[in-house]
Amino acid sequence: MPQPSFTRRTVLGTLGAAALTASTAVRAQGKWPDKPIKLVVPFAAGVSPDVVSRILAEPLGRALGQPLIIDNRAGAAGIIGAEVAARSPGDGYTLFMTVNSIMGINPAVYTKLPYDVQKDFAPVTLVARVPYVLITGMNQPDTTLKALLARAKAKPDSVEYGSLGVGSGPHVVMEMMNNMAGIKMVHVAYKGSPVQDVIAGQVPLAFDPATTAIPLVKGGKARALAITSPKRSPALPDVPTVAELLPGYDGDGWQGFYMPAGTPKEIVARMNTEIVKVLRQPDVQNKLIDLGLQPVGNSIDDFSRISRDEYDKWARIAKANNIRVE
Repeated sequence: MPQPSFTRRTVLGTLGAAALTASTAVRAQGKWPDKPIKLVVPFAAGVSPDVVSRILAEPLGRALGQPLIIDNRAGAAGIIGAEVAARSPGDGYTLFMTVNSIMGINPAVYTKLPYDVQKDFAPVTLVARVPYVLITGMNQPDTTLKALLARAKAKPDSVEYGSLGVGSGPHVVMEMMNNMAGIKMVHVAYKGSPVQDVIAGQVPLAFDPATTAIPLVKGGKARALAITSPKRSPALPDVPTVAELLPGYDGDGWQGFYMPAGTPKEIVARMNTEIVKVLRQPDVQNKLIDLGLQPVGNSIDDFSRISRDEYDKWARIAKANNIRVE
């Protein structure tokens, strides 16, 4: 078979073309961003991740020199929005605000997802920790977590709790607490929030995100028995952590930013730098703290590790409690 003939001209031409391509890519990346960036939020307007996105979008847009356009894609426990983000081009013009239930819990409880959280997303930074507060109605008998756990242990299956649904954050964090306490409570799965029924006394208790639980507790509509964070919340300093009774317990949720897989590392790094700077601004921190959140802003490597750990953690809880959604 005749061998291809490489002349000095063709070799130089090939090298020149490669250099031109690389140079063009560098120049194109150097212009980033030169148009608005889409910020996909997998929830409806007005819920906590959307509110946080809007708090961050304006200062982040100023830092990047381009506006961030929020694209709310609610539904199916965040799966719709996550798929939109996963299928978006990795060109640096899609940012994804998501939460631990989508990235850590859904893969553990759903039989099939239209994306792979480990392969289709590039972690950017953890934005904030989102504590859950264990709330009960003001007319309920238990005024402390210790009393609740003792009653549930004495009479298995005698205590009910509500959640946002099978496989939701409030469901799995409650089951983790039950496992560590050696108790069994009855899960009542709602299609929405059970909070109003907790207040009315129709279901005794539920874990609720701090963003909505704190106003209820401070307004005297619900009693807080415990909080999922390793440390007490400044917003509820008198409310103990679950870990004070069950050492090692950490059921906090979180909110964080990802970009589609394939986004150039330099762009992901720049996005990380600018978001962390925004999260360090006192006015931004105060707004997040007022919502009951704990601002973070960490490195890509740290957030990647947290993402992997969360994935493994909730997979264990889901398997131990046979939590599956077909």
